[in-house]
Amino acid sequence: MQSPVLVGRAEETSALRAAVTRAEHGRGGAVFLVGEPGIGKSRLASEAAGHASHRGFRVLKGRASRAVPLRALCEAVLSAFRRGGAPGETQLGAYLPVLLRMTPDAPAGVPDPAVVRAEAVLRLLTAEKTVLLLEDLHEADDETLAVVDYLLDNLADAPVLLLATTRPHPEGAQRLADAATARRTATTLRLTGLGDAEVAELARHCRGEPAPDDVVRQLVAVSDGVPFVVEELLDGDPLAVPPTVAAATLQRVDALGPGSRAVLEAAALFGRTFPLDVVAAVVESADVSEAVLEAERAQLLHGHQFRHALTADAITGRMTPTARAALARRAAEAAEALRPGEPELVAELWEVGGETAKAVRCLVRAGRHAAALGRFGTAVELLERGQALTEEPDLTADLLDALAAVLPLAAVVVPADNGARAFALGERLQQALTESHAEPRRRGAVRLAQARVAAVAGQWERGLDLLESARETSAAVDVVKAALLLGLNQLDLLPKARALAERAAATGTPEIVCEALEVLTRCTRGQDLAEARQHVQRWLRTAEQHGLAAWRLRALLELGITDKYLTTGVGTLLAARQAALDTGAIVILIAADLHLGATYLVRGEYEKSAWHGASAGEAAGKLGLHALGGLAVAIEAGIAAMHGDRRATDRALARLRDHGESEEIWSYSSAVCALMEERYDRALAEFDEVEKAVTEPRILRGTFYQGPRLLVRVALGLAGRSEFDRLAESHLSQVQLHRTYFAWSRAILLGREGRTTEANAAAAEALDLSKGLGLPRYLGLRLAGPRALADGWGEPLEWLREAEEYFHQLGVPAVAAACRAVLREAGAPKQRRRRDHETVPAALRKAGVTVREYEVLCLVVERFGNAEIAERLFLSPRTVERHVASLKARTGRRTRADLISHARPLIGGSTPM
Repeated sequence: MQSPVLVGRAEETSALRAAVTRAEHGRGGAVFLVGEPGIGKSRLASEAAGHASHRGFRVLKGRASRAVPLRALCEAVLSAFRRGGAPGETQLGAYLPVLLRMTPDAPAGVPDPAVVRAEAVLRLLTAEKTVLLLEDLHEADDETLAVVDYLLDNLADAPVLLLATTRPHPEGAQRLADAATARRTATTLRLTGLGDAEVAELARHCRGEPAPDDVVRQLVAVSDGVPFVVEELLDGDPLAVPPTVAAATLQRVDALGPGSRAVLEAAALFGRTFPLDVVAAVVESADVSEAVLEAERAQLLHGHQFRHALTADAITGRMTPTARAALARRAAEAAEALRPGEPELVAELWEVGGETAKAVRCLVRAGRHAAALGRFGTAVELLERGQALTEEPDLTADLLDALAAVLPLAAVVVPADNGARAFALGERLQQALTESHAEPRRRGAVRLAQARVAAVAGQWERGLDLLESARETSAAVDVVKAALLLGLNQLDLLPKARALAERAAATGTPEIVCEALEVLTRCTRGQDLAEARQHVQRWLRTAEQHGLAAWRLRALLELGITDKYLTTGVGTLLAARQAALDTGAIVILIAADLHLGATYLVRGEYEKSAWHGASAGEAAGKLGLHALGGLAVAIEAGIAAMHGDRRATDRALARLRDHGESEEIWSYSSAVCALMEERYDRALAEFDEVEKAVTEPRILRGTFYQGPRLLVRVALGLAGRSEFDRLAESHLSQVQLHRTYFAWSRAILLGREGRTTEANAAAAEALDLSKGLGLPRYLGLRLAGPRALADGWGEPLEWLREAEEYFHQLGVPAVAAACRAVLREAGAPKQRRRRDHETVPAALRKAGVTVREYEVLCLVVERFGNAEIAERLFLSPRTVERHVASLKARTGRRTRADLISHARPLIGGSTPM
């Protein structure tokens, strides 16, 4: 029987209610209820959850289990989605697929880093005020504890209370609770036994009347103040029961019919919670449904679980080893047939049944499955557990093969250790293989796995030494060696790395082919972007043909990056971002946002750049991805620099230093800001700092400072033909961003040499390349204008007017004023700025349409031809043609008719005649 009233926990109840109140006011936290079995942890937690529910909290519950990774969290997540009004894609975004993958038999696809999974659970919890109740946390796997640890550090400003029950063991959950309590992100309430008076009060509530003194004395003597024991003893005859909880429990078990006892014995093999379908298959002769009802009436079961964990322990404890092993073998056979997706559960049953070989094979399968889902810590734990079970050579070899495959993945679990954990595991494997006189092939497989770890950890030389000692050749060895050689950043090793990757791509498995094509993409990007794009396209096709979800996402992102360099286009990057969003691949999503932010910055679309940069920065900060967070800050610095805002630029750069980012990014942003301040000496000094900071061979990396640096040096007369030729003939000439700067630089040099026709052609190329761009276009107009005026080529007055309008609209007064000064010196009529200068419709301003382009557009909408527009606005027909082309590009329209249809409702043009 169970007391209808909670006895002896007034202080703990008060503390829990206070925690609920704090969470209700947005000051969330966590409470750990710690105590021995039967001490009342679950009852106290249930009371607190009920109180919270009455206060309008959503209560999500889950119970941990060593047999099923993430079980407690999966149960909580599933309970959230079973409720009406569960948060969906609007609230959870890319984290929704991550949550939906949190089931033990989730299909392999895109593995979730532990921190991404934890953030997904956090997003779910914070969608509304919530109590997350996790029972038996001492049974939790490492992945569950990792998520809980993340939650503990992120609940302070959320309407969430995490409530967990655990036993006082020195490892696992208890260590987590102690650490959280020490850093004040959680509170620990340790439950002790009831006092004598409280035992008497508990007995009174259970019986409905005071218990006789002799009964109370017996309860005090036997129970040690444990509420469960008191309640169990009161279910029988307290004066006659043996002095153990097991006896009290088994007394009620024995009162049941033989069929019900058989069902309980089979169920007890699984612990407190049991799979009813497997139990039914084991006890074929019994009516399982009736047996469960009978056990519920006897207060032994509640649904598919025992009311108390000690009940299952008491039942299995009195079985003979032979009977328990036989029952476990029958249960294992049934579980294999009914639950093939739960190999951990089956392995435990085979182990209890004495079938070590079958248990180990299940653990191998479970370890591989856990690794496929990205649960690398669990994979290592399962496989090492198998190692402890057997010394049989073939089984050991299978375990070692599986462990070797997990090695490079385990290195990613804790990247801060630089692969130390994985290397240590590999050395243990090598020792075990040597002692067991394993085949050289198996030792070579472990060396290969360790070399992969070295590639992940950036330990290139160590990885190459490991491959040398392995002395094997295969597609897998080729691709790992190619990646390691490429990582050394030595130009003389590039051909060898490329040859190895090509051989692996020709002979490897689909996964190896994708890996090799990734290496080939990196090998060729600096030399031939078009060829690199072909490698990525093949990589993408291979991943799609063979259902390799993670490789497909990476290929999409890489294709977007390549297109960004070739055309400054964003279409492929947006497709990669959407694919990452659809599948919940958060790290790919962050990377896509960073590249989109940088590309929109080059295009002069600063609102979009800021949005994507902020999105990436927020997600990277939440997940602790500091390097990616630094790149998000770099986008912020770049936007501030383009507006000539020195204070905002320096603030962002100071934060960038906190992220440990390179001098290259720092100096480039500061240089651009100096250009917007018309401080060319400072800009060149900053560009020179970038030049000093770059130590890697440029053929292996992208750069973004050399184009503008060359243009400034050429415009100021500091660089001549030789410096121009060196850069224009380099790999940078593939990149549209740099081609634009090179075209402006070539035009200035040709004009200086008196080659007017060629200078005009180069300027036309620069104008064409810079359509839809920001700095590459308008810095070119600003610097080429005065040189063209002096040397007598191009249309400098029109260029300077366009630059002045752009920088005025952007709010960069120094450059706008400089343009006006050059125009005045040239005798150009003073440019009148109408009072309605800012009346360009918002949609067109957002697209980057300038005032002059707007004037042209108004006349285009009125169906005037280019010659008529030129006459009315005192422009040349060629300039009008360029403005019309720019308007089409900015608005995404292909024809003049499309442009008119798009613009008429925006500007209120008249109906055509």
